[in-house]
Amino acid sequence: MAGVLVLSSCAAVTSRDQPIPYTLSEGETTAVQDGTRKFLKDPTTATFANITATQTQPGVVSVCGVVNSKNKAGAFTGGEPFAGVLRNTNPAGRAGFSFTLTAQGNATTNFNDLCRQNGVII
Repeated sequence: MAGVLVLSSCAAVTSRDQPIPYTLSEGETTAVQDGTRKFLKDPTTATFANITATQTQPGVVSVCGVVNSKNKAGAFTGGEPFAGVLRNTNPAGRAGFSFTLTAQGNATTNFNDLCRQNGVII
C-alpha cells in the first residue's frame, strides 16, 4: 500500500507588486511638491490637494495629486492632476528623496484614472 503525503502552507503570501496605501512624511511631501513645481509655468503660485500614495516595494512610492497654479496667461488652471514616482535616495533611512513626474493632466483629465494608470489605487 503506497501512501502519499501532501504538505501545503497556510502562510499568507504577499506580493511586492501589490500596492499598499502609503502615508507621505513631511519631507516626502515637500519632495513631491518641489519636483512637480519644476514643470509649472508659475511655480510660486502652486497649491496642492488630494496627494495620495501607494508603495509596491521598499523605497519606491507611486504618488498622484492635484496642483493648481497660474498658467502663462496669468490665470489659475483650476487644478490639474499629476502623477510620479518618489524614491528614497538614501537607503539608510535618512531623509533623501527624489521625485520624478511621470504624468501631468489638464483640468479635464480624470483624476482617478490618472492615478490608477500610474500605480496609485484610490
